[in-house]
Amino acid sequence: MPVHCYWRALLALVIAAVLTACDSSSPSEPPVTAKPPDSIAIVVNQGTFGQDNASLTRIDFRTGAVDADWFAAANGGQKLGATANDIALKGDTAFITVTTSKTIEAINIRTGKSVGRIQLSGQAEPWRITVVSPTLGVVSTTNGDGIALFDPTTIQLVATITTGPATEGVAVSGNYAFVANSGYGDLRQGEPHAGTIAVVNLSTRQVERYLSAGPNVREVVLSSDGKRLYAFYQHLYSQPDSLQGIIEYDAQTFQELRRWRGRYGGSLQFANGSLYVLDYDPTTYSARNILKFDVSQSAVTPTPIPLPSGVTANGFAINPIGGGFLLFDARDYQSNGRVLVLTSTGQLVREYPCGVAPVRAAIF
Repeated sequence: MPVHCYWRALLALVIAAVLTACDSSSPSEPPVTAKPPDSIAIVVNQGTFGQDNASLTRIDFRTGAVDADWFAAANGGQKLGATANDIALKGDTAFITVTTSKTIEAINIRTGKSVGRIQLSGQAEPWRITVVSPTLGVVSTTNGDGIALFDPTTIQLVATITTGPATEGVAVSGNYAFVANSGYGDLRQGEPHAGTIAVVNLSTRQVERYLSAGPNVREVVLSSDGKRLYAFYQHLYSQPDSLQGIIEYDAQTFQELRRWRGRYGGSLQFANGSLYVLDYDPTTYSARNILKFDVSQSAVTPTPIPLPSGVTANGFAINPIGGGFLLFDARDYQSNGRVLVLTSTGQLVREYPCGVAPVRAAIF
């Protein structure tokens, strides 16, 4: 046998032996890797408010398969809890805020199995969540009036920081967390720092300043490069004819740059150089359009993207797989909802069933 053929044959035997060894020792659970599977959405369903029926729905866009109550099925019937609201990813782990239950649930995104749970105490109810690094996650705590810091690797609570009344949105750029102190609109608007955005130094764990926003400021998001901060504030219920607003700040100097007034409904998001938000119809208390703001322009007029008729929009997500949107239809907030796949112009592509009141999703 020629030498080069000999070495090829030997190499083939070695590879075969390694593969055989790997097969014989393969664990029953999929291996933990840094790269998750593609074309999957994990949808967070709030459930009926205050009841123990929050759930997760897993959608595989490649096959069309839907696991309607994925968490319970993967965990022997265990319930997720009451009133889930948000989700954030770190590698192959997803963190879900379950507000009324005061928990942050950690699951393996491949299997749906629970890998840990953080239980908050007192009045702290987790609302919005972001994972900054392998050792730092930040979650707003609504009635806890601040934020909680946790370690996503150990799944342990690290610290709590008071920022102001009724915290809702949270976003992080560099060393700073921006926290929306909504004041719950009329309920707590007279308390100090209601209607402001707290700027928290994550190194010192102190509030360095407060940015003036507007009544019932609820959501904050950052531009893709982290240089611009956007906030959505809602009208007071005692003044239903007042207009909502969106504010643009410089995230490094903390100066307000621009402000837009209009009938906006929230679900504020930034993607591909544009800002997106639902509009607000005061007669139906729902949305008819997703509004797109091209913030690269000096003069910005939002472009409406019409939604399908007969939809109760409970939020939407920018779809990184093929573009467009996922629209969350809550229907009557009592029965199971739908996830609608829309093109970038609002055309319906497909719909999937899900749990009660879908509100957020992790898409990968």
